[in-house]
Amino acid sequence: MFDERLVLVDTAAAELTITQPREIAVYVQEFEVLAGSAVYGQAARELISNAIRTLRAS
Repeated sequence: MFDERLVLVDTAAAELTITQPREIAVYVQEFEVLAGSAVYGQAARELISNAIRTLRAS
């Protein structure tokens, strides 16, 4: 997502260029949901470290 005017979507078969405001709004909303659940810095390091420990324990 470049901005609120252009979204490029890569799929296995093609690249989609989204320019319709109504369709872009769907990607903006999804981006906001994903960004809201993202972790950064120390929290991200802890999440990754916990995942590594869990995988090693399996």
